[in-house]
Amino acid sequence: MRYLVRGRVKSGKKKALLEAVETGALGRGSIAHDEFLRCMGEARLTPEGQVRWLEVCYCREAFGPGNELAEELPYWREYFEGIDIRFARRLADCEGYPHCGDCDCTLKLEAKLARTGEPFLAGLRQAAPR
Repeated sequence: MRYLVRGRVKSGKKKALLEAVETGALGRGSIAHDEFLRCMGEARLTPEGQVRWLEVCYCREAFGPGNELAEELPYWREYFEGIDIRFARRLADCEGYPHCGDCDCTLKLEAKLARTGEPFLAGLRQAAPR
């Protein structure tokens, strides 16, 4: 399943998040470790300070409805607040696992997101105290 994830970096967490991304430590220990780094690399920062990214996750299929991003959320909650998760595609139209890894169903949403705000990591590098 693909999800649109939105949230704000917690106060005082910008430097730690940037360091975790740049060292590759973000999500270490999770089966989705590489996905964490990919997500932050493609995330966008809106003018209002919200971070948005698309994420592939199979938790809903492994653990059932209501468990979207179950594996990832503990890691995201360390750095983000106000996390909002939405399906990137109508469930009735989604083939789900294992197709999501290679599915092009969200190309339009990815393109739209890429035009939203600014690249998140660039903004984080500017905002994070050194």
